[in-house]
Amino acid sequence: MKKNYLFGMALMASLAFFSCTNEVIYVHDGESSEQVSDDQIITLQVSNGGDGLTTRAGRPLYSAEAKQSIENVKLWICNDEGSVVFVKEISDWNSDGSKPYTTNGHGRQTTIELTGEDKLAAGTYKIYAVGYSNDSDYDLKNVTDVAEEETFSENIILPVKSEKVSTVNGEEIFAGQLDLTVEAKKGFKTPIILNRQVAGAFAYVKDIPYFDGVKYLKLVASAKNKSLVLGNFNSFDLTGNGSGNEGHVNYVVNGADAANDGNYKYDISKVDLAEWFTTIKDGDSDGLIDVDANWKNGIDSKTDGEKETTFQKGSVFGGDFVIPFAKVDAHQSLTLVLTKEDGTELKSWKVKLAGDVNSAYYWDGSNWTSQTSGETVNNYSLVRNHLYGIGTRMKDNPGEGTDPEPDPDPEDPEDKPESLNNKQELILKVNDNWEVIHGMELE
Repeated sequence: MKKNYLFGMALMASLAFFSCTNEVIYVHDGESSEQVSDDQIITLQVSNGGDGLTTRAGRPLYSAEAKQSIENVKLWICNDEGSVVFVKEISDWNSDGSKPYTTNGHGRQTTIELTGEDKLAAGTYKIYAVGYSNDSDYDLKNVTDVAEEETFSENIILPVKSEKVSTVNGEEIFAGQLDLTVEAKKGFKTPIILNRQVAGAFAYVKDIPYFDGVKYLKLVASAKNKSLVLGNFNSFDLTGNGSGNEGHVNYVVNGADAANDGNYKYDISKVDLAEWFTTIKDGDSDGLIDVDANWKNGIDSKTDGEKETTFQKGSVFGGDFVIPFAKVDAHQSLTLVLTKEDGTELKSWKVKLAGDVNSAYYWDGSNWTSQTSGETVNNYSLVRNHLYGIGTRMKDNPGEGTDPEPDPDPEDPEDKPESLNNKQELILKVNDNWEVIHGMELE
């Protein structure tokens, strides 16, 4: 997965970002530890990346726009034996004790100063921090229950709640760590960078083929993990959306507890075409579902203070966050499928990876192993902080609410659904940052 730049009319995806801000969380805004008399200061700085974004648990994925919706940040400082010596938890992040900032984009920050008994003695430490949502789909006890004087596990395993496993592919969460050396009679300001720990995938398409009884358009994966592993972090401050991160992109499969039901077909997104078209018909006999006076916006995302999510007329969209998974030998990693209501497949497209492919480090159940091998354009892993998508979609509201049904003329290079008409395959093209935006196109 060689890092390329996202071309204007090319397709995209990644859990990296193109414009706007990074999907990262900072502890202070420096690039390295800095002496500040004998003060010990940590500034938690959370980059929202979205003006007026309504914070909500498990935000939906509608584009590659730089956003995140955590409500809580928890920080631990551990000594060189792994024992927790300091804990700080910030709840109601957007209103409790934090204030807006504009460094590197939009977000909120708060400063923590270690004083009195909390002050760190000379020695070596590790700082860990996790940003997560209220009412999460993950079982967060391995985050919320870790208290002072306990031993901290560097590789935190977060299983999806049992009642959510059948419907949840993943949920956005951030984490990171920092090695810290404290010198006697010297203070510090020091950054800890939290990057997104999940992947993302979407299909943004138009010119939907018509078949009698067609009901769903599905983006299907060959594997599904039921637990997320927080570890093997990338501590680099990623910049840009698809650029500026040369040498710093990591390929990590941090999912665990595979579904293993033997069918190798797991829905990432499932678009009900009846929610996008008033009637599923082909009145002009061109082989495609009719659009004129027949199309409607299938996503009702409008909330107080927000504009309605807009899509090009005639298009459909489906996407979700995904717990990263390793390739499954002999099985196509991603497939786009048209089906009837009962699941009968009517037409499918293979999703292929363009350009070079890279091996990925993965969690084997107890350790981070050597890289995966044999990755190909059809048989590839979905890795952490990368976004995989069919079609180009850079913002949730490309029409800025002025036209909920914008026609694609003139075409917007940042909002371009991919045509399914007369196409046989999808191609993934790679760019860096979310960490990487993988654009898929049809051939």
